[in-house]
Amino acid sequence: MTSPRSDFSRHVRASFRRQKIMRLFQARISRLERGLVEISAVNRPDLEQQDGYVHAGVLVALADSAGGYAALSLLPSGSRVLSVEVKLNFLRPSVGSMIRGRGRVRKIGGTIAVCELEAMMKQERKWVRCAWGSQTIYCIRPDMTSSRLQQ
Repeated sequence: MTSPRSDFSRHVRASFRRQKIMRLFQARISRLERGLVEISAVNRPDLEQQDGYVHAGVLVALADSAGGYAALSLLPSGSRVLSVEVKLNFLRPSVGSMIRGRGRVRKIGGTIAVCELEAMMKQERKWVRCAWGSQTIYCIRPDMTSSRLQQ
């Protein structure tokens, strides 16, 4: 595997800016390290479901994106990532002032990465985990041809 590149932060942030759903959530990268990314957003009524909790889809999207960017931070320049599978178990109702998705790479290989995901809510002054799960990422390296991706 190619060693992690020195410009990983710039590449991850540039990709994040192109993600329209993150703009919709008004989300931002709140932590960026090699193999670890956190994405945060302020909770607001239009992100909640009918009973006043943050919608599960918002939590999944933040955690999924965080895991994808955690994997991207370890790949060679010009790489891209796609989610193959995301599994999130909800542990408690999602209430609080801030939402955070965290992705941490647990194993990365030639084409597949496995990430641990968390979704948290800020309740008063502390972060409380409301969901935990895993993700499989397909790593698209620059040397892969487009015909190989369509198979």
